[in-house]
Amino acid sequence: MKAKGQLIVVAILLGVLALGVFQGVKRSKLSEPMNEGPVPYYVVFERLAPTIGWEWSMLAAVAWNESHFNPQAKSHVGARGIMQLMPKTARRFGLNDSTMLIPEDNIRAGVEYIRYLQDKWSFISNMEEQTKFVLASYNAGPGFIFEARREAKAHGGNPYIWHDVEPYVKQEVTRKYVHNVLRTKSKYDSLIDTNNQQ
Repeated sequence: MKAKGQLIVVAILLGVLALGVFQGVKRSKLSEPMNEGPVPYYVVFERLAPTIGWEWSMLAAVAWNESHFNPQAKSHVGARGIMQLMPKTARRFGLNDSTMLIPEDNIRAGVEYIRYLQDKWSFISNMEEQTKFVLASYNAGPGFIFEARREAKAHGGNPYIWHDVEPYVKQEVTRKYVHNVLRTKSKYDSLIDTNNQQ
């Protein structure tokens, strides 16, 4: 009986040890930056951004404003990962519970979602303006932004220009989001310019 009790204790200790090792591997996989560069995951941003016609700095700016590059981030509404994708959106673009928090997978799915939004706003031919509408849609969902566009048009604004549409976006957080992403991108671009001049 005593030997049986000792075996149970040993089994429990081995289980705890194995779990600790597994979690350590899992944790390092989720939180390791994966590259050397001006920002974490730079190599991933640099590789994926051109597939949607963006510079790496714009994609990185979205990630920073979404999660501060935290692969385990979770918002109060349930958005997860570096790109803060809602579970339904994440599943739509190929993620599941086991891949949701893997940085490269989350960024790739975020890029696919951005591509989807670009298609929705493809009738805006000026890419700089289109990007602002895409950013706003990424934050609030496209429905709210299309509604703001209709409001702007009804009040004599140009529905193809973000500056004219922005005042009619009801979510203040979305108006700030577009501004903040563009400001962050500018900072990353300045960082690269400074490094290149040294």
